[in-house]
Amino acid sequence: MTTNIDSPAEAMKASPDALLKAAVSGGKPKAAPTVPTAAKVGRRLDGVAMGLAGAALALGTVLGAGTAMLATPRSEGTGVVLAEINAALEANRLEASRVAIASDRLDKSVAALKEVSEAARSEAKVRGGALTEKVGKTETALVAKIAALGERIDQAEKEQAARLAATTAQADKRTVAAATAPAPVPAPLPAAKAEPVQTGSITEPKPKPAIIESWAVRDVYDGTAMLEDRRRRLVEVAIGDSIPGVGRVEAVERRGREWVVVTRQGLVTPQPW
Repeated sequence: MTTNIDSPAEAMKASPDALLKAAVSGGKPKAAPTVPTAAKVGRRLDGVAMGLAGAALALGTVLGAGTAMLATPRSEGTGVVLAEINAALEANRLEASRVAIASDRLDKSVAALKEVSEAARSEAKVRGGALTEKVGKTETALVAKIAALGERIDQAEKEQAARLAATTAQADKRTVAAATAPAPVPAPLPAAKAEPVQTGSITEPKPKPAIIESWAVRDVYDGTAMLEDRRRRLVEVAIGDSIPGVGRVEAVERRGREWVVVTRQGLVTPQPW
């Protein structure tokens, strides 16, 4: 008959032999009788250290018992204990693997975050340097342009002052020369020539040019005449153009109050029709 230990404190007080017997028999270990000695008082003062030592001792005993049971015939209770131990170990291994995977992922995430932060910091530094350099170059170029513009303005003012001084000096010289120059002597008038007297036969007047009745002048502008025939057809002609049925235009002249178009065949004049 075995004595069951229900509390963890009683399991910690059980002796290694009791733990081994419990593992072999399939029951729970019986607590060893305790004697109030100086060691017991020391364990009370240092409970944490003793608890750790007891847990390690118990684990070693259980593992030893499990090893012994592998070499001896197993009972039904021993198989249950071993199954529980294996399940606990497997759960611990799975938990350790899960923690390791999570830790690895966390390390990778932290490393990636550091890389991104470092890249962003480097890019910001490069951009800030480039912007500062660009602003510096712009300021330098602007200062140079302002200086060049000021020099041009000064040079233009100097040139204008020099021209004004030269013009004033020339005007003063002309004024002095005009005041000191003698009055001009009028030149003698040339003798009037006698007009030639025409003698001999009198030339006959030229025949009056013919009037072309088939065309009429309606308007004249910028050396171009607007002509109209009896069919109400309008034609614009200038010097060198040809009038249908008449010929080349020699001139567009104003005679008296009327405009006429001169051709070899005669004159085109305004007509009342």
